[in-house]
Amino acid sequence: MSEPPRARVWPAAALAVGTLLWFIPTIGQPLTEPIADALKGLGLLADGTDDDAAWFMATLVLRWAATVLLLVFVLTVERRPPSSLGLDKPHRKHLLVAASLALPMTMAGVGLHLLVTGGQPEQSTQTDQIIASLSTVQLAHLIINAAVVEELFFRGFLIERVIDLTGRPALAAAAAYAIFVGSHIPGSGWASSLTVVAVGALLPTILYARTRNLFPCIVAHTVGNAPLLLSG
Repeated sequence: MSEPPRARVWPAAALAVGTLLWFIPTIGQPLTEPIADALKGLGLLADGTDDDAAWFMATLVLRWAATVLLLVFVLTVERRPPSSLGLDKPHRKHLLVAASLALPMTMAGVGLHLLVTGGQPEQSTQTDQIIASLSTVQLAHLIINAAVVEELFFRGFLIERVIDLTGRPALAAAAAYAIFVGSHIPGSGWASSLTVVAVGALLPTILYARTRNLFPCIVAHTVGNAPLLLSG
């Protein structure tokens, strides 16, 4: 017998809250200037930092804030354990698989991108301009932030809550994958999103679907984005 509709209300509400929290960095854009000033006052951002870099570092702070709020929501409002987000002790072999396959997947995505674009340089995207303005230390922060925040929201939270809602793990993984890739299109453009991002996102999505553990996904995301450090 199928669940009565009311049994599905709470997962839907949780997804709505998670979606709202994901957009905190967008909603909180008026706060980026005072956050950047605070970072400079704390010595975490040089006074002469490029305006685009300062804005982006402040946006990353808002992403950390959204992550903390998501954890608070899960632990205190949903009253669920960290394992409900995939935050559990990982198996070493899963971490090794993640670390060893991430760079080849990134290279495959780059190769597909070159094939699709014919090796011709694309018009600079918003993401390209931001990366070009960041120092090596700031790029490292970006890589860590992306790995933790995006994996927590798109893999740990989104997949688990869609499973709660539908009871279908494969559908949950596919939906999270599509939403993750699509979320990159406004900043990175269609070509990069449907090649580099789409190929790179396959590994953490499959890893989470197989292990239901977030840490291999974070490792894969970090290693896969590590070449960005060469831009610093």
